[in-house]
Amino acid sequence: MDEQLASTLASVFIDAEGIHVRGLAALPGGFSRETFAFDIEVQGGEHAGELPMILRKDPPAAVAILETSRLVEHNLLESLRANTSIPISRSYCAEMNPDVFGERAMIIQRMPGNGQTSDLFHDGPDTDQVDDVVRHLCEIMVELHETSIDTIDPHGELADPRGVGIDASSWDAYMDTTFEYYIDSYPTLEFDPMMLTLLDSFLSLRRNKPRPVPLSIVHGDFNPANFLYEDGKVTALIDWENTRIGDPREDLGWMALMDVLSNSQVMSHPVDEGGFLAYYNKLRGLDITPEELGYFTLFGTANIAVPVNAAIARRTRKEHMEFLHLYLVQSQAPALMSFISLLDYPGVPA
Repeated sequence: MDEQLASTLASVFIDAEGIHVRGLAALPGGFSRETFAFDIEVQGGEHAGELPMILRKDPPAAVAILETSRLVEHNLLESLRANTSIPISRSYCAEMNPDVFGERAMIIQRMPGNGQTSDLFHDGPDTDQVDDVVRHLCEIMVELHETSIDTIDPHGELADPRGVGIDASSWDAYMDTTFEYYIDSYPTLEFDPMMLTLLDSFLSLRRNKPRPVPLSIVHGDFNPANFLYEDGKVTALIDWENTRIGDPREDLGWMALMDVLSNSQVMSHPVDEGGFLAYYNKLRGLDITPEELGYFTLFGTANIAVPVNAAIARRTRKEHMEFLHLYLVQSQAPALMSFISLLDYPGVPA
C-alpha cells in the first residue's frame, strides 16, 4: 500500500521531488472505518519534511455499518478549517476510486495530542487539566453549533448524508422524517425481542417532541473518545463521518450517554461553571433542560443504534461472517438498558 499512498499524495504535493511512506500500521478502535497511521517524508518543495498522516478506508460494502461518503467528509473538514477555529485535521484528499486502496478512502493529517481521555478522570495523570480541556471542548461545540449551516455546507451534502429520506428544511420536517427513518428501519434490525425497546423508544419520542430550536451542524459522534488534548487545550476533534444537519441537543445527549458508558466525567466539568450543560447554556442562552437532555440522549442514540443493530442483525442472519458485528452487542446491550431507564419502565432503576 506504500506505493499507492505515495502516488496519491504526489498529486497533492505537486512540487515535491519525491515522497517516501514510512511506518504504515493499522490503528485499533473505531467500528465503521479502517484506519491506518503512517508518516511521509516529502523531499523538496514547499512542504519538505516529515508529515504525520492517517488513511481512513471504507470497509467492504457487505459488512459496512455506517454508509457515509469520504468525499463529503473531506469537503466538511476543509470547510470547517476555512471557516471556523475548530481544531481539526487537514484533509489532503478523498480517493473515490476503490481500485486504488481496495475501497474508497481519504488521507488526513494526524493531529498531536493525547487520545487517552481517561487520563483526565479518576485520579489519572492529567486530572489537573480536566476543567480547562472540557471548557475548551464545550466552546468548540458551541462554535460548531452556532456556525451558519450555509457557510459550512453550501451544497447541502449534510442534509441527508445517509440518503435515507431526511428533510432538514425545518426543525419539524427534520424530526418527522427522522422518526420515519427510525420506524421504517425496525424490520431490518428485529433479531431479538429486546429490540422492541427500540421501537417503543422511537414511538415514544415521536409522541413527545420537545420545543424546537434552530437546526445546526451536529458532529454526530461527540463522545469522550473523539477528541485529543494537550496542555489544557483540545488539539483536535476527530471522527466526523456521522456529521449532519440536526438538532444541536443530539450532540449533548450522545455525550451524556457515552460519558456513562465510558466511565468518564465530561458532563461534570468545568466544575466552576456547574458542568458541561450549564456552561453550554451560558454560552448559547438556550436553557436546555435536563429533561431535554434525556430526550436527546434517546433520540441521538437511536441515530447510531439503527445502523449498528441493523449490522448485528445481518450478522445473526449469516449474511456475512464478520466477527466485529457480534462484538458490537457488548456496546448496544447497556445502551438498551439506558433506553429502558429513560423510558421509565416499571421496576427499572433510574
